[in-house]
Amino acid sequence: MTQRFTPPEVKGWCPGLFTPMQAKDGWLVRVRPAFGRITAAQAIFLAQIAEREGNGLICLTNRASLQLRGFSHANALHFPELAVLAGLGMANPEYEKRLALLVSPLAGCDPSCAPDTLECATALRAALCDANSLSTLPDKFGFAVDGGGLFTVGLLKADITLQTNGAGLWSVVCGNQKSKPASVQVAVELAVKLAQAFVTLPKGKRPVRYPQTGQMLFQAINQLGCPAENMDIAAPDPAMLAGKIGPALYALNAPLGILTSAMLRSCANHARNGDGILRLTPWHSIILHGMPCTPHVADMVDTGTNPILRVSACMGNAGCAQAEGATQALAKKLAHSLGAGKSLHVSGCSKGCAHPAKASWTVVAAQNGYGLICNGTASGPVMRFFPDDRAVEDYFIGTKPQERIMNGRV
Repeated sequence: MTQRFTPPEVKGWCPGLFTPMQAKDGWLVRVRPAFGRITAAQAIFLAQIAEREGNGLICLTNRASLQLRGFSHANALHFPELAVLAGLGMANPEYEKRLALLVSPLAGCDPSCAPDTLECATALRAALCDANSLSTLPDKFGFAVDGGGLFTVGLLKADITLQTNGAGLWSVVCGNQKSKPASVQVAVELAVKLAQAFVTLPKGKRPVRYPQTGQMLFQAINQLGCPAENMDIAAPDPAMLAGKIGPALYALNAPLGILTSAMLRSCANHARNGDGILRLTPWHSIILHGMPCTPHVADMVDTGTNPILRVSACMGNAGCAQAEGATQALAKKLAHSLGAGKSLHVSGCSKGCAHPAKASWTVVAAQNGYGLICNGTASGPVMRFFPDDRAVEDYFIGTKPQERIMNGRV
């Protein structure tokens, strides 16, 4: 069978608070809560908005943002005003655009996370707001503050990351380069300088996708760097994504990153039995602190052994015009056939938005079926092709994980 993959359109930008995006199931609106945290009241507000003005679906993205789906254009344009009033965004669109900032989710409640993580994040956030020259950064360009701890150093991925070295010192990681340890102030200043240098690069390629860009940026500002470490850490242990993960710390995982308004509302109600905060992670989990026991939310994962924790999938053709096949239902069916330690990514097209990194097996939809890729990304070489999703399911169910490797086809 001839494989027919349609080259996807790369938009080069993501939806933001002031820049909604049209999708197959309506308009998308996105909030990027400061430090990846929302209060129980804010969570209930978002659940109500999702029900009233959207289709009730909320995506927890791999940037720890919340994306509400199914809005009309008019409702999408009105949403920023409501979000700002609820404390879920900056009133200045330019500030909001620059604040694509990931922060260690457990900062402040994990004793093993650097105690100055939130201080560092606050300083970087303020510096980004003040750096008007960064207004031309690509929408996808992101920053991170990685304080380590239970979520080890190296798990947060961004174009520019401030990583703890302990004892109040931080290094700036950009692509394949890393700075010497320095104070919070010096590290923040260096991060901004690197971002400013990126703006001046002609057709610059983002460091998180093209690591060699990091060396170019360090050279551009006459800064001596050294090879970055921890670049091969792709995801946390699944045991850290659901259930009890530390003293009075509990993670609830949204399967494939999809929440309903009812699920978010239930998380908010449970949070009120603790410190009242929902901590969002880039791994589709919501972490609650101060609970007496593991909370239970219908349709969310609360045990770290569930194989769905090792599966990624986009919305597929149910929500994206570029997707060439269904993904969500197939991903859930295949989860139980993975085998120990294996990961799966089901993508509606070769962009692989849900999981840009490699997976043990990647299933990619095409015009006339699905391609299967071994130990690669959604744009990798197809090792085997199936005419439909049922054939993919039959193959996974009918073969053992080791056979998919030994037979040379996967």
